[in-house]
Amino acid sequence: MEYTVIILGRLEFANTRSIQQATKVIAHLLETRYKNEVRYRDASELLNEETCSMTVPREKFNSSEKMWTNTLHMLRKAAEFSIAGDVNMWKVLDGELKDYQCIEPNSDKTTVQAFREGRELIVDGKLDAALERLSLAIKRFPRHAQALERRGFVHYLQGNTDKAMADYAASIDADSKRPDGYLGRARVYIDQENWTAALDDLTHSMKHSMPHHNVYLEALHRKGRCLMEMGENSKAIASFNFFLTRPLLEDHPQFIFRRQVAFDKGRALSADGKMDEAIKCFNESMELPPRDGNPIQAEILLHRGIAMQKSGKKGFKESWKQAAEEGSKRAAELLAGMV
Repeated sequence: MEYTVIILGRLEFANTRSIQQATKVIAHLLETRYKNEVRYRDASELLNEETCSMTVPREKFNSSEKMWTNTLHMLRKAAEFSIAGDVNMWKVLDGELKDYQCIEPNSDKTTVQAFREGRELIVDGKLDAALERLSLAIKRFPRHAQALERRGFVHYLQGNTDKAMADYAASIDADSKRPDGYLGRARVYIDQENWTAALDDLTHSMKHSMPHHNVYLEALHRKGRCLMEMGENSKAIASFNFFLTRPLLEDHPQFIFRRQVAFDKGRALSADGKMDEAIKCFNESMELPPRDGNPIQAEILLHRGIAMQKSGKKGFKESWKQAAEEGSKRAAELLAGMV
């Protein structure tokens, strides 16, 4: 059975000795274990002693189960000597994602542990503690693109925009092919309603990621919203369509955003004068689970009612009435204006 494998990423090594160790181990494995059933057949294809890094080029290729297993094993062995970065691998069969692996450092080195602890502390909402651990990782390894991006995100959550932007810029400078720094900076530009700058960063983020990537899909959604704000509704609809046609499993981080994307697509269709399609999207949105209650039912009902009224369909008053009962002041005002 042949799969389609998608791969990209980069690992950083603290010094020449570490990368020489990785090179030696991979060369030995290539000679004694893999028997050519591996994607990369020469350690020098990936490992660069001059930059102390291992770059896995963004690519898609056909692979047997054996090649997948061997390639995964080889990259994990290299990661044992690394100090930062990650490599992402997706295994796809007939368009369906069968496996996803993120290969990253997981040693007892202080830099590695500080970064991993800082990342977990963000998830736990302990932002000050996360800031401390991430700063330690950066102090010990200044070109730690991931730690810089994550620290930028903490600054962003705490409202320290200037510090967030500085860390995002430093992350991009450390590794211009990581998508996360661009996405983080785009969030700030969106908050500032700088749609052009945000769109540029979102495009870069998507360029350096893959359609199965969580980062890619978030960037895609935000790109659609930027285009909608810029009045480019047809382009926005195309972005939303691509998001909604991805075969996401329920445990995918972006699955819960499908309700919001369907709602945004409905608004873009409505703005583009395609009322029947907009109504369909609003109906689909209401059938999907909310994320932290958003978008709220009242907002969807309000916009569905507006689209129904503009298209000359009956039932728009009932939609507004339901929206008003759900707490929509705008729906209540529209109903009152019809008396």
